[in-house]
Amino acid sequence: MSNFIANVLKLVSGSVASQVLSILLVPIITRIYSPDDFGIFQLFLSVSGILVIFSTFSYQFAIMLPKTEEDSANVAFLCLILVTLISLLTALAVFFLPQDVEYILNAPGISKYLIYLAPIIFLNGLFFVQNYWLSRKTRFGVIAGSRISNTLSTKVFQLAIPLWNVSPLGLIAGYVAGFGVADIVMLKGVKKDLEIFKKVSLKKMKDVAVRYKSFPLFSSWSTLANTISPQVPTFLLSYFYGTSVVGYYALANQVVNMPMGIVGAAIGQVFFQKISEVKNGNEKGDMKQIVEEVYKKLISTGIFPMLILLILGEEIFTFAFGKNWAVSGTYVRILVPWIFLVYLSSPISTLYTVFEKQGVWLTFSIILLVSRVVALFIGGTYGSPEFALGFFSFTGIVFWLWNNAYLLNLVGINKTESVKILMKYTAIGLVVSTPLILLDMLSASFYVILLAVGILTPIYYGIVLRDDPTFKKMVSTFFVKMKNRT
Repeated sequence: MSNFIANVLKLVSGSVASQVLSILLVPIITRIYSPDDFGIFQLFLSVSGILVIFSTFSYQFAIMLPKTEEDSANVAFLCLILVTLISLLTALAVFFLPQDVEYILNAPGISKYLIYLAPIIFLNGLFFVQNYWLSRKTRFGVIAGSRISNTLSTKVFQLAIPLWNVSPLGLIAGYVAGFGVADIVMLKGVKKDLEIFKKVSLKKMKDVAVRYKSFPLFSSWSTLANTISPQVPTFLLSYFYGTSVVGYYALANQVVNMPMGIVGAAIGQVFFQKISEVKNGNEKGDMKQIVEEVYKKLISTGIFPMLILLILGEEIFTFAFGKNWAVSGTYVRILVPWIFLVYLSSPISTLYTVFEKQGVWLTFSIILLVSRVVALFIGGTYGSPEFALGFFSFTGIVFWLWNNAYLLNLVGINKTESVKILMKYTAIGLVVSTPLILLDMLSASFYVILLAVGILTPIYYGIVLRDDPTFKKMVSTFFVKMKNRT
């Protein structure tokens, strides 16, 4: 478990500084770009995100699984060929898009930015492939460095381009440049393995493609469906309400997912590597204990920020991003229970791959996708954006609760045990956050509320540290490493 903690810390410590800086820069960006600009940018992200997931046919997940480095290298190279092919096909398809694509999406002006789809698919796909290869090699320090480079370069370009032209181009070009820089950083880490990649051949690529055919047959479609699911609001909100509403939604989703993603993504990536080693017999360990520890960490770290956003959503967004973005705070209060459950599920969802349950994952993902389309279509037809998002969030809560229970059951953790863990930390969070609820009801000054948050946050995590020796060790190690760096 100590190696697991150390690897998580490499990813977390490497990401924290860049993510904190990114969060600090968001208030500046929201004062430069309009909600419409954010809406078009979010539509671009949604389209490119779907195509990127499809570009590797999910073979990148198989990079971690082969017992030999040579087989793994052939899987990685197969992914690179697929990414290149899909990028070229996308570039060709952009030239044949119908003229009324802007009308279909209800997003005037978006057509002139679609030319950037091909480069982002290639750069983002290359990022995926290198990410999993470096995870297999346990070079989490290189991955952390690439994430820092990605975040910093993205924000620098997004802030610099408006000096010439304030438009969605600044957001999109910055996003593309960020992945380009991150890929260069990763390539420096992959260069150490050139001798292994020299053994790649078409025959061996064909062999591993057949060996791991369950990934394109099941995982690629389930991953695609699961990627489309959170993007459904982008398309349907644009269709029913326009790009401004999409912009408000995009900011709400981004701000909540950004900090939660730091810990969730880091734990999930190391978790996949750890659990794969245990299953292959290359490392000793109790799979149930590992999953239970990870699940506790996810709940204990995420529950208190979620409660703060539920209580103070509008106030936080008005203060941080300006009065024009108060609507995003309302959306956050609607979405945060669903986002929290996704945060809990995403890292341990790799168990579908480890236990080769891709068929179940595909069925779940398709049903989830259909239910969300129906929920948002009904909400958009008969109600306001808040009503539509509320229906969407409720659907996500129901399905991700089931997903959590199923995954935990795979390793022998029953529903009663998982509910006890969730209720325990929820109760602690509610008790600690009670003063915030009272201050909000009394309409206290936001600065007073902010001071209360600053006092109550360490109290909550102090209780968690005292209750969880493993988590205490993880945080203590983190601060020691940070101290040694300075």
